[in-house]
Amino acid sequence: MLPIWQDKLSIEKITDRWSQEIQPPTSREELLVFFETAWWRGQWKTDGPLTPLALLKSMYRSERERDLTTLVFVTKEDGTISEGIELADGKRLFDVNELDRPAIPVPSNHPETWTEASCAAAFEVLSQTLSRKYYPDRTIQFLMMEIDRHQFVRLLTAYGLDLPKFWRPPIEKPSELHEKAQNSTHRKQVLPTRLEVRKRGPSPVKLEKVKQEMRGDIQEGRLTVASLRAMHEKKLQAYGGGVSRDTGRKARAAILSEITKEVMRCDIREGRLTPAGLHEMLENKLEERYGVSRDMTRKARDEVLSEFVEELNHDK
Repeated sequence: MLPIWQDKLSIEKITDRWSQEIQPPTSREELLVFFETAWWRGQWKTDGPLTPLALLKSMYRSERERDLTTLVFVTKEDGTISEGIELADGKRLFDVNELDRPAIPVPSNHPETWTEASCAAAFEVLSQTLSRKYYPDRTIQFLMMEIDRHQFVRLLTAYGLDLPKFWRPPIEKPSELHEKAQNSTHRKQVLPTRLEVRKRGPSPVKLEKVKQEMRGDIQEGRLTVASLRAMHEKKLQAYGGGVSRDTGRKARAAILSEITKEVMRCDIREGRLTPAGLHEMLENKLEERYGVSRDMTRKARDEVLSEFVEELNHDK
């Protein structure tokens, strides 16, 4: 398998490649837990606006609106917060396995007043609370997060882990390429003899911009798959600086389809489903599991299973 030479990689890509070479053998799901735990503890960060504090506030609002029912947020006044076990380094250990609904201690019922420091206890509890089990709608956000190689190396070094071989330092571009690029800018620009009439339909550039914004909203915690699916068409039109309803619908369908296929692939790779199990799953169960329409899950399943068959044939 060829190494990757890039500055940044998504957690989805890292867990996929790293799980194939790490020793002792570790599943992708275990590696995802490793990254989630370290992220909540502030041991690595993304470049975007999604921070532990921002995600905590978003989850708090979802719980208050009863969209998130597997966690409970409590304050000291509630009198139900576990103090945990104080460790030698001053941190506290919380046993979330003893709770049906992990209690997340927050400073108050006014999230606008929260700070990184005042939410330290909440971050520590969440670092031990698996997204797959307690807030699966957010798992895709972790998989879509990107980490740069410098942070990745520092994180592994801090935990005494060997650096994997799949991710190499980015290749520097030769100075000759830079000089060629500069010279090309001085060439005479030739105008086209005639303008090409654009076909009817949404501009591919506009459509991609809307898709990028939607994916960014999911990645940064402003949207979930469920809320994007339920979004009114008028709100869809606000993306990309204003688009038609048709473009908004097409962009949403494309993003939901892409995410559904990503989650299906993860389910198979991490052993939660076999290809045969996915193939035999009833359509109503598909819709319930992946949160999108039956037609979309059916098409996504067909594509994922087709990819799996191609991989098997290639391996032979």
